[in-house]
Amino acid sequence: MIYMFNELSLCKVTSIEIAREVLNSFVECQSQARQMGFREIRLHERALSTLYEIELHKNYRIDSWLSDNLVNTDLKDFFREIITSSPLLNEQEIKDVDIYNQSAFYKSYEGTLNEVWGLGAAYIYFTLCASIPTHQEWGKPEVIVSHYFIDSDYNELTKDVCIKHFSNSLTLLAHKNWWIEYQADRLKASKELWEKREIFFPNIILCEEVEKQIEKLGVSKTLFQIFDRLRELDEYVKNWTVGSFNTDDLNQNTNLRVSGESVSTINKFGSLRKFTVPSQGKKIFDLHIKTGDLRFHFYPDNEKRTVYVGYIGKHLRISSED
Repeated sequence: MIYMFNELSLCKVTSIEIAREVLNSFVECQSQARQMGFREIRLHERALSTLYEIELHKNYRIDSWLSDNLVNTDLKDFFREIITSSPLLNEQEIKDVDIYNQSAFYKSYEGTLNEVWGLGAAYIYFTLCASIPTHQEWGKPEVIVSHYFIDSDYNELTKDVCIKHFSNSLTLLAHKNWWIEYQADRLKASKELWEKREIFFPNIILCEEVEKQIEKLGVSKTLFQIFDRLRELDEYVKNWTVGSFNTDDLNQNTNLRVSGESVSTINKFGSLRKFTVPSQGKKIFDLHIKTGDLRFHFYPDNEKRTVYVGYIGKHLRISSED
């Protein structure tokens, strides 16, 4: 399950000792979150670009903490791991979530109204947001922010929303029951999506590998992105009655963004993109839809004018990553 980082918690404290303490506490808490099943923390790209240069106290930056001999080496290593291994959260990814693509989130803090990305993204993705405990505001299990949005009737609205939040062991454990119920609900929903796939998506075919992929994703992120993208692809295929599958037409006339893989990627990692087409065996599914950090790999059958979806998950390796 992904969760978010509150960039607003990157603020100064009153001493180097406290700066050291709050960073130690933050990293220890992320280790506990991982044990619960929160595997990937997402930082907004604006925060990460200057992360190591941010001062928590005069002349004590985050990179100072990383070279501080009084800090446990294991904590430093884990901090580097969680920061460098997590994809960045960017504005376009948030806007890719259709029902929130005209949203903004604000938090009044220290007498200033701030636009917040991590807290807002936690609301969008229905997950937790983590803070460094630099201020008493971040010692709460819930944080209130203002959500500005435009509804389906084009009315501009603002409402207060509650974000599930943690910065220490106690505030993390406050969400334990919610997390247990959430996992059970997601598993049930992912199972229903698979079992009713022919009802939900009558014009496309989900290959056998997708069942386990959906089940896995069911407890790691919300399913509405998957459902919405599959429904949109299904609607496009419904109207595909002549000619070969046309990715340019799909890109121009839908909100889907489809591209193929490079020759070098297929040569090196084509086997990762082979999935089972019923009665036809394994095929390379190089066409894919991009939605945030999700990829939907599919194979269009130009004779039957249908589309087989073989993979839904994180992006597969490409040649430039080798």
